[in-house]
Amino acid sequence: MRELEHGMGISDPARGRWQGDLAEALVRIGEPGEAQELIDVTRVRALRLNRASVLAVLDRAEALVRSARGEHQAAQTQLASAQERLAALGYGLEEARAAFALARLRGRGPAPAAYDEAARLFRRCRALPWLRQVERAVAAGPAEPETVPAAAPGALDGLAAMERQVAALVMEGATNREIAGRLFISVKTVEATLTRVYRKLGIRSRVDIVRLAAAARRTK
Repeated sequence: MRELEHGMGISDPARGRWQGDLAEALVRIGEPGEAQELIDVTRVRALRLNRASVLAVLDRAEALVRSARGEHQAAQTQLASAQERLAALGYGLEEARAAFALARLRGRGPAPAAYDEAARLFRRCRALPWLRQVERAVAAGPAEPETVPAAAPGALDGLAAMERQVAALVMEGATNREIAGRLFISVKTVEATLTRVYRKLGIRSRVDIVRLAAAARRTK
């Protein structure tokens, strides 16, 4: 969608409204830095054109970035604000999605009642696929607290030089494209290097690298 819109000269984020979905998808695959980059670029355009609904959806996506980085309280506050604004604007499905995201964060605690509002809003929109997601989340019970990957102490020190450089830039929040530019290598080389890092450390995403590094600092 980004490439198509660019080719047609479309710069208004309210035309396709895909940016928030892409940002949320990037968070889910462990790319919060790239998600934040997309949010920042889109927000500038949305502010210039006064696209209030787009800004609210971007805030919903940014809250997920914050949650991925461990800023759970800030994420909840931002989600609640986004939900309120979307409700006022009449974007019922987007409001319901914000409520669902908020329930998922609050669902780390003991009460499935956090999902009641999301379920009600999805029923009002007749958004049955989303309602099924809520039902599955309730059935699964409270989410287990996220834990740091069980890599051996000092595992980051055991990486090869290039792997350590890439991991260090990941910890700074750099995207793959930014890492490639700073190290004068290709994006594909960055991706291959990260794959080796994940395999060596027994982790699955760049977020795990950040958590692992934080745990290592706490043990020193």
